Order: sequence, then structure tokens, then C-alpha cells
Amino acid sequence: MAFFIRIYQTNYVPLLWDEASIGYNAYSIIKTGKDEYGVRLPLIFKSFGDYKPGLYIYLTIPFVADLGLTPLAVRLPSIIIGSLTPIFLYLLIIIISPKSKKLALLSALLLAFNPFNIHFSRGAWETNILTFELILASYFFVRHKYFWSAIIFGLTLFTYQGGKIMSPLLIIALLAIFRPSAKNFLLKFCLPLAVFAVPILFGLLTQSDSNRLQVFGLWSYTQNQTEINQIIAESNQLDYHLFHNQVFFFLRGFWERYFNNFSPRFLVFEGDWQVARHSAPYIGVILYPSLIFLYLGFFKKLSTKITPLTWFFLFWLITAPLASALTRDSIQPVRDMSFSVPLIFFIASGLRLITSKWLKIIVFSVYLLSFVYYSDLYLNHFVKTKPSEHLYGYQQATNYLLTNSANKTDIYFSDFYGQPYIFYLFFSHYDPARYQSQANLVVNGLDTGSVTQIDNIHFQAPNFNGLKNKPNQLMIFSYDDAVRQGIDLSLLTPLSPINNTSTFYGYQTN
Repeated sequence: MAFFIRIYQTNYVPLLWDEASIGYNAYSIIKTGKDEYGVRLPLIFKSFGDYKPGLYIYLTIPFVADLGLTPLAVRLPSIIIGSLTPIFLYLLIIIISPKSKKLALLSALLLAFNPFNIHFSRGAWETNILTFELILASYFFVRHKYFWSAIIFGLTLFTYQGGKIMSPLLIIALLAIFRPSAKNFLLKFCLPLAVFAVPILFGLLTQSDSNRLQVFGLWSYTQNQTEINQIIAESNQLDYHLFHNQVFFFLRGFWERYFNNFSPRFLVFEGDWQVARHSAPYIGVILYPSLIFLYLGFFKKLSTKITPLTWFFLFWLITAPLASALTRDSIQPVRDMSFSVPLIFFIASGLRLITSKWLKIIVFSVYLLSFVYYSDLYLNHFVKTKPSEHLYGYQQATNYLLTNSANKTDIYFSDFYGQPYIFYLFFSHYDPARYQSQANLVVNGLDTGSVTQIDNIHFQAPNFNGLKNKPNQLMIFSYDDAVRQGIDLSLLTPLSPINNTSTFYGYQTN
């Protein structure tokens, strides 16, 4: 059931920048043994200047080799691993508490149908792989398979940036709760884990990873001078230094972001209210009835004798939001997707309190209705509500370019939605060896960079008035480009019509 839910109409959601980058770099390694910049078999991929941990790219290689460079090939590793996650959550719970088989089965069932987990396992999201790895590594640890636990925990460091926070925290919890024997523990667990950690520690000392932390770290965004002046004007310098200084500003921002993860707005009503592509509209990361059972399960578990099973998931629940609370975004479900695991555990614990047969039927019916509603929101409204945020139209725009590029002197492809070059490389199956010789990422400041030209294709907003009288020009505009330049849309060819408009428009001169 989990696999069917995750693979059904998976191409309905447009390919994202990171997915295209993952796929093309896997394709480049298959063809040349190097990434898009000509680096041989890197552990960390430069990509857009965001320096992606490379595990997902290597997982994608066999699928791209077999199925070709397609969105499905890029997403299949996540789909398969996301489908296996409920099984290993079941195994983790019963290995910690063998008498909790019903709780384990209910947790697995809830996770299979949970919006949080469905969403991030239908696309090529590294955070989904990380969540699976954390469950699997913990399972091996509790089984005293320390070597394999260390290997999986080590792989999390090369899967997603959040693993650098969650893995050490979970290891601390496992050590405190399950207290492994010292015999062979240092050799079987600590030594293999240290081998994985060395390249990561080196990366944190280099410019690439330190830049990444500086861009996204909450601590990099201090109070602006205008706000400071306003606070001082309202009171005085002493009041500012006592109650409104940078430390207070940072702590207020941290706690706001941390507790946003526990808010009903995030959990059931809206999900990520900043970025539409991170959750379906009008619903959060768990199904509506789950909110009630989350509270019931949480307070029930804390009101009775706390078992090692409860201690473990309670620690996970408390620490999982740290990965997003320490970053600049008010809410960021991508960085703390592993938060879904303890949520599911406590929701299942709440559902276990139902003993009446008729009440079980009613709850099941409400859950079924809630899941059907979520499915409608996801399959019928998710992309159409805000198509530009989902990067809808890049494939159609690239196909238009490939179909009409012959004999064109210059081609201009709008960069309004970001990183158009990677979609061109992906959908054209551009020869990686040929691209490596001209790859040039232009980085402005500390954030991600951009590629401005490949062959005669310029990745920038076309200047309609400056180009319309030149011969053999091909232009691809975003809707916003066309509106800002005051272009009559009837002169352009809509390339990706949706919701009575189009995200991209094309134009060719004679």
C-alpha cells in the first residue's frame, strides 16, 4: 500500500531544481565518471554552489542507467525507501519493546498513510532517505549490531545536512537509554563512525560547507540597525542592552521557529506556510484526526511509567525540530522530516486507547475521509494552486527550445524561476563531457550561484524590445517577465498553460 501511494501519478508533480541536479549528475557519472564540473566521483557535489551530500546521487545511478534520465528514475530511490520505512519503524518498535506489536503495527500503518511521509517520499528528497537511515541505524543499535549501526549513521552524514544534527543527538539518546556494553563497542561502533566523520569535519573547515552554514544559519541574521534604533527611541540604551540585545533576538527567533513545529497550524491546518511545494494546500503534515490522538498519546505515555521505548521517542520528538529551528526559515519541514517518526509513535499510542468496537469504526471512517480529502488536495490542487512555486512548465519550455533551436543565432531562456540551465541539461540529455568543458557557475555572495550560458543559450530574462527586430532569435519568457516588460501576451506562444495563464511564453523572430 505504501509503495502504491508513493508511485501513483508521481510525474504529476513537476521536477524541482534539486531533482534535476541529482539526475543529471548521476547521468554525468554514468557517462564520464565525473560530476557536471568534471570532478571524479566526489563525495560532496558542488551543484548550484549548495554542495549536496552525494549519497542520493549514487543511489540514483542504477535507476538512470536502466530507465534513462527521467523524473521517475530520479525519484524511484526515494519512493522505494519511503515504502520500506513503515516496515522498519515496526521492527524498531518491537525490538525495543517486544510486547508492543499492536502499537508497532499501528505506527507502521499510520506512517504509510501520513501526508508528511507521503509527500517527501514521492520526490527525490534526501531528507526522506535520512529519516529511513535514522530508523534503520537505531534498529541495528538496539539489536547490538553496532558495526552496521555505525555504517548507517555514518551514511547519514553524506545524505542530507540535517543528519549532521540528528545523528549525534540520536546516538546520545541510544547510549543513555540502552547503555551498550563497553566490550568491542569502541572498535565496532566508534571507529567506523569516526572514519565517516573525518571528511565531514574537513568540509566544515573549508569554505564550501562553512559558507552553506553561514547562508542558512539563524545566527547569521542579526537585528537590523533600523529596528535597533526604533527600540532605543522607544526606551533607552540600557533597556535595549538588558532586554532587546542580539542574544535575546537570537533566542526569540530560535524558540519561535522551534515551537512552530508543534503548532496546529503546521501539524494539521497549513503545513509549510512559507513554501507551497513543501506540503499540500489547506492541510498540514498529519491527517486532521491525528492531532487529537497525538495529544492523547503524549499525555498518556507521560502519565504512566516511562519505558525505554517512550524515552527514546520522547527524546526524538524534542530534538527533531532543532534542525529547522537553527535556520533562517520560520518553518522548514524538509530539514526536520524525521520529526514525523515520533509524531506517528505518539499518535499510534493515542489510538491504542480506543477499546470500543463502534468507536474504532467511527475513527477509522474519519481517518479514511481525511485521507481521501488529502488525496484530493494533493492530486487536484497541489500544483494548480501555485504552479510557479512548483516550477511548472520547465519541461514544456525546454521541449519548445529543443524543437525550435535549429538555425537560431541566440536563444534566451528566462531565469526568473531559478536554475533554468539544469532543466535544459536534464531534458535535453546534454552530453556531460561536452558540458564539463564549459561549466561555469557564477556565484554572487554566499548563496547559490547560476550558470549564465551554454553554447548559444543565454539563461537570463530576454529583452523583448531589444531583440524582437533581430533575426533568428528565440526567447522564452516567464509570465512575470512578460508582464514587467509590458508585452502583449497575444504576441507570445503560451508554453505551459495552467489556470487560465501560462508560466512560460515563447517568441521567435524570422
